[in-house]
Amino acid sequence: MRLITGSEMKEIDAWAEAERLIPSLLLMENAGRSVAQAVQELSSKKATGNYVFLVGKGNNGGDALVAARHLYQQGAEVKLFLLFKPENFRGIVQENWSFIERLGIKWHYLHDDNSFYLFRLCLNNCDMVIDGILGTGFRGKLLDNILRAIEALNPSGCPVLAIDVPSGVDADNGRVEELCVQADYTVTFAWPKRGLVLYPARKHVGKMMVADISLPQDGLDLLKREEYYVDKDLARELLPERDWEGHKNTFGHALVIAGSKGMTGAAYLACKGVLRSGAGMVTACLPESLADLFDLSLPEVITRGVAETRERAISLEAWPEIEEYLQGKRAIIFGPGLGTGENIKSILQKVLMADVPVIVDADGLNVLAEEVSILNTAKAPLILTPHPGEMARLLGTEVAVVQENRVEVAFQAATNFNAIVVLKGAATITAIPEGLVFINSTGCPALATAGSGDVLAGVIGGLLAQGLNPAQAAVLGVYLHGLAGDLLAEQKGVRGVLAGEIADTLPLALKKTGEDEGI
Repeated sequence: MRLITGSEMKEIDAWAEAERLIPSLLLMENAGRSVAQAVQELSSKKATGNYVFLVGKGNNGGDALVAARHLYQQGAEVKLFLLFKPENFRGIVQENWSFIERLGIKWHYLHDDNSFYLFRLCLNNCDMVIDGILGTGFRGKLLDNILRAIEALNPSGCPVLAIDVPSGVDADNGRVEELCVQADYTVTFAWPKRGLVLYPARKHVGKMMVADISLPQDGLDLLKREEYYVDKDLARELLPERDWEGHKNTFGHALVIAGSKGMTGAAYLACKGVLRSGAGMVTACLPESLADLFDLSLPEVITRGVAETRERAISLEAWPEIEEYLQGKRAIIFGPGLGTGENIKSILQKVLMADVPVIVDADGLNVLAEEVSILNTAKAPLILTPHPGEMARLLGTEVAVVQENRVEVAFQAATNFNAIVVLKGAATITAIPEGLVFINSTGCPALATAGSGDVLAGVIGGLLAQGLNPAQAAVLGVYLHGLAGDLLAEQKGVRGVLAGEIADTLPLALKKTGEDEGI
């Protein structure tokens, strides 16, 4: 599903009017009509319902006025509460206000105790509230009367439908500065706005519906970057084919370089992620003294013990052995539980010079943050999988800066490092340096458990081994990992899930993703 920002929507609107001669008044009419239609479809009272509208002064308010007019003319009882005086209306909003005045629809300016008392009374006896206060252009702080209106609305229990975005949400990055409307439904126009699928806004959107308002699809050609919401349809398209005549070599072989004293579990989980994603084989390179016990813990893995340091971490002296094990591999997962230090950094430098795609995770990212310039030596595609703390270290910034604008930060990192970047967290972002961004739809707090990221690195590596290109493997791996967490949450709740359980649920996630095709 294609995503755009609020500023991009404004650009496309202006282009449609100037180049395609589509009047903005017509676009507003189409938008308001689609809202009225959604209200009728969602309300049990249909055209005889009692509807309360909150109306701002911008185009969002104009859309609300159109919707109110249509519902009123179809027989509904409509009450308008204006957050600005009518003299603040301009342009096509003023034109639509003149239609309202001619019809004699009741309205109130919501600004003092008396008007708020009446508003609360209406909330006690309405079938739905339509939020048309602020749209995609909102930035900054809420005016006092808008804040007060939202504070009255949210705990009222009335069903709420937001127009384009819930008022108070930043349509570009999903931020909520103070408070926003808690919507049960959001009707957004032409394309979903990026902010609606990012947190914290995503918690306030309710069910999102996309309404066609006759904007030409080629308006998207104006945009510099393509952004997508990764839903089941997109994930299904990426699923690798499963050859019924295939064997373990058909489905690829990955190499996991991971583990150190006290951290073999990270290697275990990464290897399990590889196999549970459908790859045919995985080889694990671990410190020699840890290999025998690891071999017993996960017998499906080919275990190779290599030279180690006194601290029982992989030594640089192990490189000739590791280089030998690289032969025939389609993916390398580097970093889970490896530890840090000059040995690990030197091995990473050598791994990057191999002609095999590399997923750099966990301690691999930590040593990389000390000298990111070593990425310049990479010969094969790279996938970096940082959580916000690791991303902050890679970019030399603070976690708060990363979280404030996750999409732009992820894309900046992808561009800077010429690598695919998977910025983990709620609504994980996958950024491709060629100008693509994917925001994931799956995942829940069940994934917030130690080792979950190791599983994800393994899943991406396993999909690479099965023949997907790096971008496909990253996008699908994130989706499947999140879906496994969702399926576990349905069964067990969001507390107490183990990373190994996430890995073990991956086959079911794969089945559900491909079930409509019988895969």
